[in-house]
Amino acid sequence: MKKLFLSLAFCIFAFADVLKVRDFQTDIYSKAGQNLTKKINMNLEVVGRDVEENEAYVLDALNIIVGSFYVEDILTSMGKEKFKELFIKYAAKKHSLDIDDVLILNIKVINNLELSEIIKAIKSQNLCSDPSVNEEIVTKPEKKKKGNEIIISPDPNDVVQKPIDLNNVQEFGKDFGEK
Repeated sequence: MKKLFLSLAFCIFAFADVLKVRDFQTDIYSKAGQNLTKKINMNLEVVGRDVEENEAYVLDALNIIVGSFYVEDILTSMGKEKFKELFIKYAAKKHSLDIDDVLILNIKVINNLELSEIIKAIKSQNLCSDPSVNEEIVTKPEKKKKGNEIIISPDPNDVVQKPIDLNNVQEFGKDFGEK
């Protein structure tokens, strides 16, 4: 009986291909914030019939199913099992792929630093001053300019810059044929 079972199992896996998906990266949504995505990296082995010849269909199904999970859910053991189940069902239904098993070798979240995290880290190290805090302001002594002095490269600290409201400029865009 054992020999029959082993020979049957061997025959099933003898006709199965193994497709190794290395460094599959995609962005998926996180529950931490609205429209917050996180990048994940996955290494998988897909065992099934003709999966190597249909690699594009396997990757398409993988991308669609991974995108339907939150990053926090796919990292749990229950989420991984649900992912495997949905991946096999979707690939069979949509692309008629016969996938026997999906082996998850690793899943990791690639941390992309957010701008707010960078600013918080800079402030915690006191690497720059906060413009909202009124500290001592060092002023330069003013230079007296002569009437006939030509300034080729003005000091950026001396130039007063004001935003321009382009809606109030009457001739704006006329050179491009706008009316």
